[in-house]
Amino acid sequence: MKDKEKIAQIARTITLVCSIVVVGLLISACQSNISLKKVSLPSDSNPLIDEKSAGEDFAYPTKDPSIVEGKKFYAANCASCHSFTKEPNKHEFTVSYINKVTPSHLFKTITSNPKHPSFKENLSIKERWDIVMYLRSELFGLPEDFEKVKTEFGANCAVCHGTRGFADGNIHYYLNPKPANFNQFDRLYEKTDEKIFDEISNGIPWTAMPPWAGREDKQKHYEFDDKFRWQLVKYVRQFGYSTEADVLRKDEYFKQSDESDYKKK
Repeated sequence: MKDKEKIAQIARTITLVCSIVVVGLLISACQSNISLKKVSLPSDSNPLIDEKSAGEDFAYPTKDPSIVEGKKFYAANCASCHSFTKEPNKHEFTVSYINKVTPSHLFKTITSNPKHPSFKENLSIKERWDIVMYLRSELFGLPEDFEKVKTEFGANCAVCHGTRGFADGNIHYYLNPKPANFNQFDRLYEKTDEKIFDEISNGIPWTAMPPWAGREDKQKHYEFDDKFRWQLVKYVRQFGYSTEADVLRKDEYFKQSDESDYKKK
């Protein structure tokens, strides 16, 4: 008798579990049908990628652009029209122009500006970034006394921004908002040199970034005057590109390259 009761209890349990499973499946199926009805599938009137996005062909780089490679791409694609010095029938690039536009603006100019030939069919996104950062480095370049600026950056700025610019300085844990990461492409590539100079000079309200205009390193008797703050802008910018070639590249631009081009400056 007890065995029959146990069997009946097991049967009821199995029936209950099966009922719950079936109900769950039915609910899931209903929800799936409801969700599918709300999905707007791609069509001619509703394309998966709109024409504007396809035309822009924009993305931030996945690693530091190489100015070594950029020099070769620039020579092959840009030098016939543009120059860094005044020459007849050429469009001259100037430092003042570079200081006023963002790296992203330059990238979009050679990609989707109707007034400029588009390189998106001939050059990859990385190759276009190589050109942009080569152009910037050729005109704006590194600080005149790199080691001196590096030392001052380490003594005054690295406590927040870190020695490598990754916003990992000793006190970054205690700051809100966090200090700027100079290796963050979507942040630094959207700022002009003039904007960075202004933030160094006047600070950033409601953050831990103080104004540095007119400050002195009293221990080293060094003043943060206009000239030095511009050198700091150059130092900050160098975190956003590489002075080495990509050794994994194997294409027609580099087959005949002199090995000296691949050495770090």
